[in-house]
Amino acid sequence: MSDKGQAQRTWPGIIADEYQRHSLMTARDLQKLVYQACFGCDHLLRSSDNFVRDLAMEWDGLTGAALDGTVLQRIHPLSKVARLHLGPCKGMGLSHYDLSRLLLAQPLKAGHRESYEWAWAMILHSARANEIPFSFEQLACVQPTDDIGHHSPEYGPAAYRIINNLGHGPTAEALCRLGILL
Repeated sequence: MSDKGQAQRTWPGIIADEYQRHSLMTARDLQKLVYQACFGCDHLLRSSDNFVRDLAMEWDGLTGAALDGTVLQRIHPLSKVARLHLGPCKGMGLSHYDLSRLLLAQPLKAGHRESYEWAWAMILHSARANEIPFSFEQLACVQPTDDIGHHSPEYGPAAYRIINNLGHGPTAEALCRLGILL
C-alpha cells in the first residue's frame, strides 16, 4: 500500500487529499465532507427519477480538464465510503446510465448521528494538533447539522456522487466491471 493509501486511513490524510483538490475550501465544505462520509448519499437515493435526471444534466456539462483526475476518493478513515468523480468516469468512456444503475443499486448507508458527532470531534482534535489546514477556532463554531447544502463558491467545481460502501459485494463487482476498481 502506498503512503497516500495509509494516510487516507486518517482524518488528517483524507482532509489533506481534499485540500489538495480544493485549496480554497471552507470549514463548511469540510463539514460537508464529514457529513457525506458518515451518512453517505441516502438522501439522494430516495428519488431515483430526480437522481438520474440530475446526474444526466451534470454529466452533459463535463468537458475538458474536468475529465481528468482520480476516479475514486476515499472520504472516511474507517468505512469504505468514497466520492466517485464524474469527470474522470466520463473521460474513461463510461455512461451516466451505467453510473446511475450502479449508484441506485447500492444499499443505503443508514448513518448514525453519534458517528457524525464522533468524526467531527476527531476533526476538532486534529485542528487543535495542527494536523489539518484549519484552525480549531475556524471549526469550533461549526455545529454538526443535517442541513449541509452545496459547496461554497470558494470550493470550486465539483462533480461527484457518493458510494456508500466500496466493500459491498455487488457494488464492488459493478465497479470492477466498469473498470473503476481493479
